[in-house]
Amino acid sequence: STDAKRRFLTDFWRKRDPTPGTVRNERREQFYAGIDYANTTFREGGRNPVSGWRSDRGRIFIKNGAPDQVLRREREGRAPPYEVWSYAKGKGYYYIFADRSGFGAYSLIHSNDLKETGLPGWTELLGGPAVDDISRFLGLDLTSSTARF
Repeated sequence: STDAKRRFLTDFWRKRDPTPGTVRNERREQFYAGIDYANTTFREGGRNPVSGWRSDRGRIFIKNGAPDQVLRREREGRAPPYEVWSYAKGKGYYYIFADRSGFGAYSLIHSNDLKETGLPGWTELLGGPAVDDISRFLGLDLTSSTARF
């Protein structure tokens, strides 16, 4: 019911309030500010528009906040435009997004975050020079047979 949903949300945010007893819930404000930012920054247009918070980049932004480092590359050779987001805090996750549509619809193609799914054959999609570029940026060997694909 609607009342049950309201009680759930009230309880959900109350448990996450870093400063209980105050009027503001900073964690809730941060979450909704992230959604607003994602909707503004990562909205995907075209025939089937996607709200920013529903895009892969928007979802990762809301989940992890702003990345510590970003590598952005335009289309070069056979590689589509791509972005790599690196997080130094926490578990040191990285996320690789590519615009396979050519219209700014970046999708997640690879990550070391086991809770995220990637694209099989992502290295073939980007090609050797792009994978080498990403490897240098991350300080990892993404071309070895032991790298998680």
